[in-house]
Amino acid sequence: MLNLSALNPQQRQAVETIRGPVLILAGAGTGKTRVITYRIAHLAESGMAAENILGVTFTNKAAREMNERVRKLLPKRRRSQTKHQNSRGGLDGSDPQSTPSPEPTICTFHSLCVRILRQHIEKLGYKRNFVIYDESEQISAIKKILVRISAKGEKTDPAAILALLSKFRNGGERATAFADESIRAMAEHIRGRYESALRACNAVDFDDLILLTLRLFAEHPEALETCRARYRYVMVYEYQDTNAAEFK
Repeated sequence: MLNLSALNPQQRQAVETIRGPVLILAGAGTGKTRVITYRIAHLAESGMAAENILGVTFTNKAAREMNERVRKLLPKRRRSQTKHQNSRGGLDGSDPQSTPSPEPTICTFHSLCVRILRQHIEKLGYKRNFVIYDESEQISAIKKILVRISAKGEKTDPAAILALLSKFRNGGERATAFADESIRAMAEHIRGRYESALRACNAVDFDDLILLTLRLFAEHPEALETCRARYRYVMVYEYQDTNAAEFK
């Protein structure tokens, strides 16, 4: 049985409220991580299927820490698989196979989207074995585009262009920088070339992981329904830090 005595009254209320939306407002060092990990463990102990529980955060470090805390809170549970067990044990007389029970999914936004896209990305015209470009590969793609579209002798910082493009693609097109029509037109032009270049290589970047998942949900409602059925209890750590795409 999960011991909630380590929680103060407000934390305990947040942990034990498992129906409807819950918003926790708290400053640094007040136990937000404790609350969300206890809540995940409490959901599992209350009979919610572990595979229906999802915790999302921003960094791998935070996801690892939350996973470790939840594992310590939950007893090790195993389920027996006994297909046509005879009196001596399993089919061959041995003990029935025992495998770990499913655990709650606790991961980053990007890791969650990778899981979803590995299952469904073929609906968007990509192959399931897509590759994920790192920053150096992204900059290399931007450099090739700039060579084709820049005026002779014009010097442009590919890293700065990539940062601007990322902001534009992630819902920042309303930012002050893009009020300038020439900058906005450049961002739109480079975006088209950049996305086509990656698509031709069956590649995506970190922004694509979220953006393509959103596109998948918009264009293929059945994929969205599959995810809704799988992840029924969703908790977002540091929710206030989400950008427009993550929020969606």
